[in-house]
Amino acid sequence: MIKFNRNYQQYSISPIGAAFLVLFVSFFLYQLVGGLLTFQFVGLQITKENAGYVRLFTSISQIIFMLVLSILFAKIIYNDFINTFRIRKPNYVELMISIVGLIIILFASQVYLYIQSHYIEILKTNYPAFRKIFEIFDSIDKLVQKSYLELLAMDNFFDYLSIVISIAIVPAFCEEFLFRGFVQSSFEKRLNIFWTIFITALIFALFHFNPFAILPLFALGAYFSYVVYLTDSIFNSVILHFINNFFTITIYALYKTEDVISAKPDLNYPVSSLYFVFIFSAFLLWFTLLILKHQVNKRKNLEEFKDEDLS
Repeated sequence: MIKFNRNYQQYSISPIGAAFLVLFVSFFLYQLVGGLLTFQFVGLQITKENAGYVRLFTSISQIIFMLVLSILFAKIIYNDFINTFRIRKPNYVELMISIVGLIIILFASQVYLYIQSHYIEILKTNYPAFRKIFEIFDSIDKLVQKSYLELLAMDNFFDYLSIVISIAIVPAFCEEFLFRGFVQSSFEKRLNIFWTIFITALIFALFHFNPFAILPLFALGAYFSYVVYLTDSIFNSVILHFINNFFTITIYALYKTEDVISAKPDLNYPVSSLYFVFIFSAFLLWFTLLILKHQVNKRKNLEEFKDEDLS
C-alpha cells in the first residue's frame, strides 16, 4: 500500500488542515450554492413532479463541489493526483472478495438496525428523557426518509435510469474521491491508519445526516476506507459504493418497500437470534478481510517478482 511522506516541511499547508478545509468548503458550497440553485428552480418542497430536477441539480453540485473541488485541491496542495486518489486499475479477484465483504456488512447492518430498534423502544418506554431525544431523531429520520422516497419516485424505465445515474453513479465517484481520496490520503500523511480510517468513516457517517444509521454508515465508511488502503485502488470503493446504492434503488423499484431505506425497521425476529446472526456475520466479515489481505499480498509479491525479472 502507498506510504505517504510525513515530513512537515514538504507541504505548504498541514494535510490535516487541508482535509478539514476541503470538507468545510465542499459542504458549505454544496449546501449553500447547490441548495440555492435547487431552490431557484424547484422551490423548497420535493414532489414527484420536480424530483427529476432535484436529482439533476444535486448531481451537478456533487460533481462540482466534491469531485472537481477535491481534484483541484489535490493539484494545488500536493501536486500529486495519482497517489492522492490511488488511481490504479482494480484487481478483479480483490474486487470480488471486496464485494462479498460488502454483502456481509450490509446484511450485518440490517441485523444491527433490528437490534437497535428493539433497545430504542425499551429506552423510550422506560426513560422519559430518552423518549424526547428519540422523538427529535424520529422527526429527522422521517424527513430524511420522505426526501429519499420523493427522489426515488419513478414511473418508467427512464426514471429508473435517471435515478441510477444521480443516486448510484454520481455519488459513488464524487463521495469516494472526496472521502477515500483527498480526505483519507491527507489524514494518512499525519496519522496512523487506525485513526485515519476512524476519523474518515466518522465524518462520512455524519455527512449523511441520518441519526439512526450513524453506526451502519460508520461501518460502511470504515470498510470502504480499509479496502482502498489495502488494495491501493480507489476504484474498488467507487464500485462498492455504486453497488450499495444500486442495490437499494433496484430493490425499491421492484418491491416499493420503504424498509430498504428505513434506518428504523420494525422488529420481527427474536433478539437472541439476531445477536447470534450478527456475531456470525462479524466473524464472516473478519474472515473475508483476511482472505482479501492474503490475496493483496500474493498479488504484490507477484508484481515484485516480475519487476526483479525485468531488472
